[in-house]
This record gives sequence, structure tokens and C-alpha cells, in this order.
Amino acid sequence: MKLAYLTCALGRHSVDLTNVRRTHGGHVGRCRHCGTALEEVAPFVWKAQKVHDAGLGNRRMG
Repeated sequence: MKLAYLTCALGRHSVDLTNVRRTHGGHVGRCRHCGTALEEVAPFVWKAQKVHDAGLGNRRMG
């Protein structure tokens, strides 16, 4: 098991800056290790996006 996957499991994702896109006035990207969708909530502060899943409510991916 890679150490990077362990840090992603603890919520410490690292964004892949080569594939950051601008969407609806904000920046979105993916984690370079696990692929979790991330959004920029403040300058240089990234957070995992909340998604709806099968009517069970809001859950965070990753």
C-alpha cells in the first residue's frame, strides 16, 4: 500500500495542478493519487466535493 493512498484516506489530498479547470466561477480538479474530485474553497485551500448518492443524503467522496 502506498503512503499516498494512506494520506488520501485520512483526508489529505493533493491536487493535480496540471488538470485544474474553471467551472462556474470556481476551480475544480482531482487528487493526483486517488482521483477524488476537489474544489477550491479559498485561495490554495482544496476540499473534497460533496455528492448525492442514491437518495442517502450528502456524502463526501474520499
